Amino acid sequence: MRDVFLSTCEKNFIQKIVSQGHRLDGRNYNESRNLEISFGSDYGSCIVSLGETKVLAQVTCEVTQPKQIRPNEGILYINVEISPMAAPQFEANRQTDLTVYLNRLLEKCYKDSKCIDLESLCIVVEEKVWSLRVDVKVLNHAGNVIECASIATLTSLAHFKRPDVTRSGDSVIIHTIAEKDPIPTVLYHYPVCLTFAIFGNDTLISDPTSIEESVCTSSTDEGVCTGGGLLAVAMNQYKELCLLNLTGAALYNSSVVHKAILNAAERCKEVVDLVKSTINMDDTRRQKREKISFRDIITTDHMLSLSRKDLNIRLKSYSTDVMKNDDEDEEMEEDFEMEKPEPSKYDVVASLPQTAEIVVKKGASTWIEVSSGSEED
Repeated sequence: MRDVFLSTCEKNFIQKIVSQGHRLDGRNYNESRNLEISFGSDYGSCIVSLGETKVLAQVTCEVTQPKQIRPNEGILYINVEISPMAAPQFEANRQTDLTVYLNRLLEKCYKDSKCIDLESLCIVVEEKVWSLRVDVKVLNHAGNVIECASIATLTSLAHFKRPDVTRSGDSVIIHTIAEKDPIPTVLYHYPVCLTFAIFGNDTLISDPTSIEESVCTSSTDEGVCTGGGLLAVAMNQYKELCLLNLTGAALYNSSVVHKAILNAAERCKEVVDLVKSTINMDDTRRQKREKISFRDIITTDHMLSLSRKDLNIRLKSYSTDVMKNDDEDEEMEEDFEMEKPEPSKYDVVASLPQTAEIVVKKGASTWIEVSSGSEED
C-alpha cells in the first residue's frame, strides 16, 4: 500500500472548519451520507453505497467437516479484499493493514457476538455442516469503509438462503431451488459497526470521509499529538454494545465515548430498519417472478459520472437561483464588451513653471516657447 500524504495546508484547513462547526460536504456533525442497498440475482449478493463508498458482498456455502472443538456448529468465514479499483494507493493481490483491520473487526462483530445461529447449519454431528463464506470487496474507497462493509456483510447474511437438505440413511441429498424452497439464515440480532472521527478530544463526527479520517488520525502540533482518532462502535437494534475499538491517540474525555454510543444506538436502528425493509421488498419482487440484477442500479448518471466534475466543497447557503443569475450576468458581459475610447489628439500635457510647455502628440514631442506673461492665461 502506497502512503498518501496530506499537505499541512489541507490539515490546517480541515481542522479549522471542523472547529468552527462546518464540514467540506455541508453536513452536520451527526449527519450521515445517503445509504443505498441493491441486490443481485443470487441470494446473499448485494452492493451497499454509503455516499461515494461502495462495497460488494457475496455469501456462498458448501458442505464441510465441522471443527473438533464444536462438532455440532457450522463455520462462518469472512474475507475482505481491497483492490486498486477502490483507490490508487492499494495494490493488487496484497494484503494491507486496512484489510487485516477490517477482517478482525467484522469477525469480532459477527462471529464473537453470536448473532448467527451456527447450530442450525449442522447437517450430521461430527460429520457434515454448512460452511458460510462472506466475500467482501471494496469497489470504491471514499471514507468510512468500516461502516459500509459492516452493512454489506449484515445485509448479505440476512438475505442469503441455503439449499434444503434431506438425509436418507448415510447419504445426504441437497435439493435445488426448483425442488424445495431454500432456507434463510437465522440471525438472533443485527449488529452494525459505525465509525466516528474524533478531533481534539471533544469534537465527534459521524460518517467521516477519507480526508477527515486521514486528518484526525495524523493531527499533530509540532510533533506532539493533539488528540483525535477513529472510534468504531458496533451495536444492534436492541441497543446492546457488541464492539468498541479506538485507533489513534488516547482519549482524555470519557463523555466523547458516551456520546458516540448514544449516536450509534439511533443510527443502528435506522440502518437495521432499512435493511429489513429492502429485504422484504426484494422477497416480494422475487415472488412475482421479476428479474433482479445489478443492472437496475446502472443509470445514465452513473455512466456519465466520469464526464462531469463533482463539487467536493458544498456550502450550506447554496442556491441554484443565485448561480443561474451569476451565469446570466457572465453571459451578458461576454456579449457586450466595453468599447475603449479613442485616444485624444493631445494625450499628456505637462506645464513648466518658467517659460516652456511640453506637448506630447501622437507623433514626436515638440517644445513650444511661451512668454512668462502668458503662463497665467
